[in-house]
Amino acid sequence: MRIRIGKHSRTVLLLVGVLFLNLLMVPPVKATDMYAEETGNGCVFCHQESTGGPLKTVGFAYIRNGYQYPISGRILSKAQSLQTPFHKTLRFIIGYLHLLAAVIFFGAIFYIHIFIKPSRLTGGIPKYERILGVSCMITLTFTGTYLTWVRIDRWEQFFNNTFGLMLFFKILLFLLMVCIGLTAITIIHRRMGKEITALEAPPHTDEITLSNLNYFDGSAGKPAYISYKGKIYDVSDSPKWRDGRHFGKHAAGSDLTQALAGAPHGPEVFERVRSVGEISETQDSTPKPTSARKIFIVMAYANLVIIFLILACISVWRWGFPVRLIPEKNPVIIAGATCIECHKAQTPGIYHGWAQSVHRKVGVQCYTCHKPDRKKPFFSEAHLKYDTTEISPVVTPKTCAGCHLKEVAQYNKSKHAHTLEIIWKVDKWLHDGMNNAIERTTGCYACHGTVVEILDGRPVSGTWPNVGVGRKNPDGTLGSCSSCHTRHRFSVAEARKPEACDQCHLGPDHPQIEIYNESKHGTIYHAEGNEWNWSPDDGRWKAGRDFRAPTCAVCHMSATGNVPGTHDVTQRLSWETQAPLTVRPSEFKPFPAETDWKVERAKMKNICLQCHSRAWTDDHFSNLDRVIFNYNEIYFKPVKTLIDSLYKDGLLSRKNYFDEDLEWEFYELWHHEGRRARMGAAMMAPDYAWWHGFYELKKRSNHIFKAATDLRDKGSGHIHEAFPGKYQKQ
Repeated sequence: MRIRIGKHSRTVLLLVGVLFLNLLMVPPVKATDMYAEETGNGCVFCHQESTGGPLKTVGFAYIRNGYQYPISGRILSKAQSLQTPFHKTLRFIIGYLHLLAAVIFFGAIFYIHIFIKPSRLTGGIPKYERILGVSCMITLTFTGTYLTWVRIDRWEQFFNNTFGLMLFFKILLFLLMVCIGLTAITIIHRRMGKEITALEAPPHTDEITLSNLNYFDGSAGKPAYISYKGKIYDVSDSPKWRDGRHFGKHAAGSDLTQALAGAPHGPEVFERVRSVGEISETQDSTPKPTSARKIFIVMAYANLVIIFLILACISVWRWGFPVRLIPEKNPVIIAGATCIECHKAQTPGIYHGWAQSVHRKVGVQCYTCHKPDRKKPFFSEAHLKYDTTEISPVVTPKTCAGCHLKEVAQYNKSKHAHTLEIIWKVDKWLHDGMNNAIERTTGCYACHGTVVEILDGRPVSGTWPNVGVGRKNPDGTLGSCSSCHTRHRFSVAEARKPEACDQCHLGPDHPQIEIYNESKHGTIYHAEGNEWNWSPDDGRWKAGRDFRAPTCAVCHMSATGNVPGTHDVTQRLSWETQAPLTVRPSEFKPFPAETDWKVERAKMKNICLQCHSRAWTDDHFSNLDRVIFNYNEIYFKPVKTLIDSLYKDGLLSRKNYFDEDLEWEFYELWHHEGRRARMGAAMMAPDYAWWHGFYELKKRSNHIFKAATDLRDKGSGHIHEAFPGKYQKQ
């Protein structure tokens, strides 16, 4: 006799399985309860894709930090180690085993309650089911411990966010369920066996009733009897009733009159087995429970309730709950709400810039970035007049590193971050008192950065306000992210456009924006750039699909083709064209790059190859190398040798720079015309390479040689003693 699960039963099992698997699925975007109503596409700071997907190191660190800002270096370090391919693979395998064990364990419990009924298990849970249950509990314990360790770093993380709280409740419920289960299959199981032995001695065949039929359950060598419509059948010798169980669904020692109605066969199967008599009296089909069986039934239903509570915990984490479970205690969120209300009225420009930002979409509010540094605290005293919240007016890369760790680390290696140091080593205008403090502050330092000083809790005037790329901040960090991602919108799309660079990269000494505008790249950008997709949904800005010609960011920063993105603008350079004598970046003494120019040139060529042929690309860089040789050998080196000889012969004074005409001329030869010729050739702007470059180099070189001849004839030259701004301190 073969009993299969009926049509309706299969449907129920399928629905339960689908529901359970859906509950266990991790939500693709909803990382924390701080997301509020909006999620948008602003998740790329934690996820590899704007629509979610696998976590980056910072996103994983954010989880381990209990969804709290800022993220400490220790947490970031641990998260980085756990994001290695080995740990990712291990986490996948363990997570898979955890899910599989949960489905089997919970499914088995549902099966017992729906199809067998706990009251029918007179001898307790059968042997193989016990082995399966214990195996699942052990697997869930070990895998759950590992997965909890991966997600939770500190005890308080269980109580400061919804996920942690639900995980804490789920762990408690699981431990309770394990305790109940172990008690049921050990202590209670043994007691049930003893009670059956003591209270249900084997009755005579003519004395079998529905109450004592359960004795004949086929266990421990006992016969296996079943009853159907008052008749008793012996199925002990049937291979389909081994150990008193029929296909794991029906147990011997029970009445199957009602159960047969849902079977795929009729009562004709009883003709194949021996009838041993009839039920002597009519009673309730369910035997009267003993004390141990009563406890067993209560435990069984208690575990079923616990399962529903565990699923409720997963549901709250998965879909949220209409009532806030944890009162908001995070000072960042509390302060942020106050900031928004005030600035929306007082400084609507700041508010609306932030309101359109990715930061708003992912729950980054004012206090997240403007919270004072714990180690070196300073705050705006003026702000305390309006609000009791202490805020830092200077936001540094240290704050940004809480989410953008890789970008800040790359930036720290770049020329941008160290440009304040570089200009003091390269540009003689800053030395010898030939320009004054206010001229440096409004000119050089506006782009290169100031050394921000703090006095009485506020930045000192003259060192602030400033968003220079090499700004030295009070916490020792370098730079300002808002140089390119202007506050408070901090738009990636804005930084991809050439206008993000034109505030600093323009003018006679480094006219990159003018060169770009003149080039074919710039022509295409101005003709159709308004039609390009600056913010693709997948977060990957691709040539051909999203834009047709490169901008500054494409060549120097953005991920393009197989070249990864970087915030280190020193990369991808094969020549240092800002230097007086053109050298490789690693040979640039003011700031030697930790790069191999051959590797970096290969990266730049790969970017060009997104739109150009190999021959075109190779020929362009070959032409650039000839331009560099032409400048170095024909213009700079001869003039440098001439100027050095004048110093050696005492015809030029070393007392101050720029107080003699030839010093001025030589400076502009490399700093103005020399840079324009080299950069114009590199970026394909022929007007700058020739008319503003080599043409002017020829003219100035001839002028310098003539002036040197005149100086030798006279024996001395004019020194500008009344130099405007000389030694003037402001």
